[in-house]
Amino acid sequence: MPTIKNISLAAVTKLFKVMKLEIEFGKGILRDYEVIAGNGRGAVMILPIMDDYVFFIKEYSAAIDDYCLTFPKGKIDEGEDVLTAANRELQEEIGLKSQQMNHVYTLDLAPGYIDHKTHIVIAQELFASKLQGDEPEELEVCKCKLLEVQSFLATHSNIDSRVFSALYIYSNLKHYVQS
Repeated sequence: MPTIKNISLAAVTKLFKVMKLEIEFGKGILRDYEVIAGNGRGAVMILPIMDDYVFFIKEYSAAIDDYCLTFPKGKIDEGEDVLTAANRELQEEIGLKSQQMNHVYTLDLAPGYIDHKTHIVIAQELFASKLQGDEPEELEVCKCKLLEVQSFLATHSNIDSRVFSALYIYSNLKHYVQS
């Protein structure tokens, strides 16, 4: 295994730290890497499923300056575990709460240079429950039959890539379930 010889802070923003890592590989070869480090405990992305329907949201995404189709999601706040954060985000973003949640997988977004983790959660047994969120505008909720997800996605151009990962994991659930 390569050895991290030195870690230093390269830059800091409100959301991220950029860390410089000096890594030694076999035969004494040294390389410098930069890693974007988040300032939190990761995030959750929730697949809310009720009566053979799945719920998406459309949310403004600053990096692409457009609206993006995604699942309810958000950061894990201090003192929260994955499932508590997932249920809070569900209530804030689509006005539903879950009585049955399963953390099924943890995604590393770009492990070569970002340390961020997104925890994929399946939420079922949903009922109405609304919490005030931190979004600057009301989110558009899109309800789609599970059997029509592929054609529904084909009608959208800006889709959060984690949606595809989450749907793949859901469709192959028996291989991915985490305890």
